Amino acid sequence: MAALDLAFTFILRQNSVVIIIALLITIVLMGQTLRQKFVQISILIATVIVVYFGSSVIQTAQRYERNNQVVTPATRYINMGLNPNTSGQIDGNDAWLYEQPGRTPKEKNRLYLSSIKRRLLNYSVGSLSEHFLKKATYMYGTGLTIQDFFYWYAGNKNNLEESILDRFGVTLVNGFQFFYILLSVMTFVFLWRHLKNKRSIPPVVLFSVLGVLGVCAFQVGLWEVRDRYSLLAVPFTVFIFSYALAELDIVGWISRFGSVLKQDVIRYFIISTGLLVFGYLSNYSLTTQLVEKNNVSIHQPYVAYAGQSDVKIKAHDKLKITFDVETTGNTGIFYNSAYSISSDSKSQQVKKYLPLQISLMNTTLHKSIEVDSNGNTKANTMQKGKYVLTLTNPTNQAIYTQGIIDIGKADFSFNSLYRSISGHPELMPVMTVARSSQNTLVSKKQYNAMFTLLFVILCIITYMFRKKDKILPLNKSKI
Repeated sequence: MAALDLAFTFILRQNSVVIIIALLITIVLMGQTLRQKFVQISILIATVIVVYFGSSVIQTAQRYERNNQVVTPATRYINMGLNPNTSGQIDGNDAWLYEQPGRTPKEKNRLYLSSIKRRLLNYSVGSLSEHFLKKATYMYGTGLTIQDFFYWYAGNKNNLEESILDRFGVTLVNGFQFFYILLSVMTFVFLWRHLKNKRSIPPVVLFSVLGVLGVCAFQVGLWEVRDRYSLLAVPFTVFIFSYALAELDIVGWISRFGSVLKQDVIRYFIISTGLLVFGYLSNYSLTTQLVEKNNVSIHQPYVAYAGQSDVKIKAHDKLKITFDVETTGNTGIFYNSAYSISSDSKSQQVKKYLPLQISLMNTTLHKSIEVDSNGNTKANTMQKGKYVLTLTNPTNQAIYTQGIIDIGKADFSFNSLYRSISGHPELMPVMTVARSSQNTLVSKKQYNAMFTLLFVILCIITYMFRKKDKILPLNKSKI
């Protein structure tokens, strides 16, 4: 079952190969007999191979085709991870450095390799080590991810609403942080004690340790980093933490430590309360400082990650899309990047930028909305109502655009969140309609609730140390 699970994981995310390697090493080091090791390793490798090639067979049977226009080499992410101007995380300009249409995967790979060599030559051993430390800090610095999970939305028929993560993300990150630190510290102490005393480690713990180290080594030493990538190591860390809790004599520790603290527990309570008050006051500006925020009501697919990269529009062809806007004061963004080519080769050298003509009509108010050549409306000009968006090729030749995604035979008609072009269900315009507003990163209610919770925890701990003799039995054998 573990082999099957890892095989499917590998199909979805090839970088999970580090977990497969961790399991292989564990079997080699901890297996009881050579026969047992051989059988387990054979099962694991055979399962991965069967699932991997079986996936290729299914793709071929379902007529999936490789589109070289959107294939990107692994060196792209390695190059981003070595960016000296960042902490190795994804960067907009760096991410699309050589991803222009017309380049083959081989050409892209050659360009990225040249960039990787230049960046490595600019690092000394010390500066490269410092860069890896910055990557590790960026990836593992918080116990809850921020980068890719804020501004998520939950959808209904005609509108998108802020997700729970969007509304409570900052509070969740800060509220969980001290538990995350405790989890990490206790895991480290447990492993350090075993290594220091040369005690054996259970096979499942060794597998978990190798899993964490493998993920860290792959992301920090090779790949680009994101805070969400650390999530792969969290189950392993929690598993090791559970062993640490089972091994440590928590009750005895509290009894011994409580004997020292009992006489001065009120003093420590006052000092801890003072630190809480200091933290509360020093960060209170988070509840008052306003930041600009876009409340998205319509968001169609992200151009770089979906469908065919370039869609052909015939000469003088008009494409229309209808949609509803449920709120007032919105700004529309319609991706408008189109070009003509002189031959079917789509060579980079013969492209000529030719924007589409975009017209936007509020049919409820019978009012035309101005759209500039880049595809953007003026701020807050889109009011509530029904709209018709028209994309026109004004030239006498076919032009290609990345502002429309070709989703092929995929059927999105059941999903009311997406709008296709009339008469062309396979074509989906890239567009966003959002209402700008100013708000604080965290509300006063959330801020006060978090510090109140911390104070309640402090009071409970203080009471436990004051009354430990009544709460905890002195004789461990009675438990």
